[in-house]
Amino acid sequence: MIIVYLSLALAAVSIIAFIVSAVKTVKLMNGSIAKISKTGASLQDQAEGILKEKDELTRNLSRIQSDITQKKGKLKDAVRQAKQSLLSAQIAFYKAKALVHSAQVKVRR
Repeated sequence: MIIVYLSLALAAVSIIAFIVSAVKTVKLMNGSIAKISKTGASLQDQAEGILKEKDELTRNLSRIQSDITQKKGKLKDAVRQAKQSLLSAQIAFYKAKALVHSAQVKVRR
């Protein structure tokens, strides 16, 4: 009979030890889960920050591209006007040269 009581006591001790061990494990898991949750929240905040920065960089890039396009158009207009002015100056020069030449021909006659 003593063996039965000892077996029951040993079974009860082992069940209590199992319960204590399970409680400790659950507490450790809760701490780990809390750390994982904090890490996940931190990663999510960082991802949102990165998305905001990406959006800002995209807006800046669009502004820069627009500015470059606008300045490129102005530069093309300035070059076209310079070419037109040069052409007009050349035409005026050759007309003046022809006029001087025709005046010299009239003076010789």
